[in-house]
Amino acid sequence: MQINGVNLIPHMSSTNTGADGAQLLNDESTFQAQLQAATDRLNQTSASKIKTMTDAEVTQRNQEIRDAAVQLEAIMLKLMYTEMWKTVPKSELFSKGNDNAMEIYRDMYNEELTKRAAEGGGIGLADFIYRQLTNTNPRTV
Repeated sequence: MQINGVNLIPHMSSTNTGADGAQLLNDESTFQAQLQAATDRLNQTSASKIKTMTDAEVTQRNQEIRDAAVQLEAIMLKLMYTEMWKTVPKSELFSKGNDNAMEIYRDMYNEELTKRAAEGGGIGLADFIYRQLTNTNPRTV
C-alpha cells in the first residue's frame, strides 16, 4: 500500500507466511487498484462537472456562496453581541419591571445590527469563507 508516496508493507509474521502471506499481498494490490480506480473516477467526474458549468452558472453559484458566507458571519456576530450584552449590568431605568420585552427588543436590535454589519464587510469572516470556497476575490461579486 502507498500513502503520500510512502510504501507501507504489511507486517509479515511467522503465522502469515506462505499462502497466507501471498494472499495478504494480493489483497493489498487489489485494494490499491480499487482505490486508484475510485480516485480516477472521482477526478474525471469533478473535472467534467466543472467543465459543463456555464459562466452564468458559476456566477450564480459564487453569488449563493457569498450570500451564505454573509449570513454565517451575521450569525456569528449575533452570537458575539448576545454574549457581550450578558456582561452589561441590568438597569431598572429602561425595563420598568418588563425585562422580557427589553430582551426581545435587544435581540431584534442585535439581529438587524449584525446583519447590516456583515453586509457592510463585517469582521472579514464572510470574505475569508468566500475565498476559501471559490478561490476568487470576494469584492468582485
